[in-house]
Amino acid sequence: MRADQEFEFEGVATPSEAADTLARIAAGIRARSLSLTAGDERITVFPGGRLMVQIGAKRTNAKGTIDIGVAWRHPKV
Repeated sequence: MRADQEFEFEGVATPSEAADTLARIAAGIRARSLSLTAGDERITVFPGGRLMVQIGAKRTNAKGTIDIGVAWRHPKV
């Protein structure tokens, strides 16, 4: 496993498509193995132990946003 890797994705989706994506992410977290792919980019992460979950939401006259973050520490080897 490489020491440092990054993956970012941004796209347009319907509410149903966005919910499906979040459900697949949730399934990967439950399985403790989550692979993310977009084009030539790919990363696999292994969430485990105690997870830090951060959720934020904002609504303005122009738009709304939901920010979701999940973090964990890898066990020391």
